[in-house]
Amino acid sequence: MKNSIEICTRKSNDGQRVFVDRMLVSIDDLTFGSPDATSLSGLMVGAIDCLTLNIEKQKSNTDFVQEILDKKITPEYFFQLLHDACWITGDWPENCSDSLVAPSVYFGLPFGTEIFDADEAYFVVVSSMEGVLLARKKNNNEYVMLKICVNDYVSIWEHAKAEIISSAI
Repeated sequence: MKNSIEICTRKSNDGQRVFVDRMLVSIDDLTFGSPDATSLSGLMVGAIDCLTLNIEKQKSNTDFVQEILDKKITPEYFFQLLHDACWITGDWPENCSDSLVAPSVYFGLPFGTEIFDADEAYFVVVSSMEGVLLARKKNNNEYVMLKICVNDYVSIWEHAKAEIISSAI
């Protein structure tokens, strides 16, 4: 798995706030983030903390995920299942109601930040070490499901968080 992070920050004129003016996260051939959006650094750090906490919460729900994956569903179907549960109904459909966690726990990007507003991805913990990233490519709307180590995915976001924090010093 290839990944890279590009972050550009700046301090406000009075030096009291730090802004993330650009944040692009690339994993294999997927790129998330907007080069034209700005977010407060504290908001971004908090959203990354929430993302990593939610990944930890998922570890208690792997039986539910395995049951879904055992059905050999397509990436499109899994993506749509998560999309509908998170954005349309706000809950799991009746045939998937055995989940121990809310659908929003599967958001795969820092949520509620302008930088990632145009992106939609879900990270799903399959086992204590394995996960899948479900996303739609921006250039052709193709759905992808990348296998990725849970620790590697968390590490990407922890690295981004550390870079944002260090720029505030």
